[in-house]
Amino acid sequence: MTTKQENMADELAYVRSLAEEGRNAPLVGGLIYVIWGALIGSAALVQYANTAGMISLEGAIGWAPWFGAFIFGWVLSFLAGRRARTKFGARTIGNRTAGAAWFAVGLFASGFWITLFLIHDRYTAIGIPDYFLFSLMFPVAFGLYGVAFFASATAARLDWLRWFALAAWAFSFATLFLLDSAMQMLVAGVGTFVCALAPGLLLMRREPSDIV
Repeated sequence: MTTKQENMADELAYVRSLAEEGRNAPLVGGLIYVIWGALIGSAALVQYANTAGMISLEGAIGWAPWFGAFIFGWVLSFLAGRRARTKFGARTIGNRTAGAAWFAVGLFASGFWITLFLIHDRYTAIGIPDYFLFSLMFPVAFGLYGVAFFASATAARLDWLRWFALAAWAFSFATLFLLDSAMQMLVAGVGTFVCALAPGLLLMRREPSDIV
């Protein structure tokens, strides 16, 4: 083999190794999972404590945990996303698919919540209690979590994420059964910690520490 052929073989081997590393690159959005899991989970538990009479948040103050969760969630997500995009593997198909899936979930969930806020009392004339429609938020959100987890698991070749998809759907069905119960917010808070905070922490442990 000539020197030129040897150099070409070395270059091909190098390109192949880079491709293999990229294909196996870890997901780099773990911090965003943690941010939303902590904020939404905490807001749900505060709501449960308020409904159960453990604390007293009246009037506009009662909405503060939710508005705070969404505002800080989006601000911190954009900051964390900018940092994540500088990490190794951030441009792989797995990371781009997972990022797009979860961004879509966040957009829909935020829009759905704002719409519920605007129409919460529109159907009282046909017997739907004021604010009752908000109880649909978590059944829908957990269902979307499951879809996003499945897409992320397939794109990033992380089969263990599918277990969180199944857990999210279990919490979706559980919160659907609890539409008229104060316990829904307790289950929702626990479910958010399980299905967002926990996988986020696991993904953060796998993320590369170097910035490229």
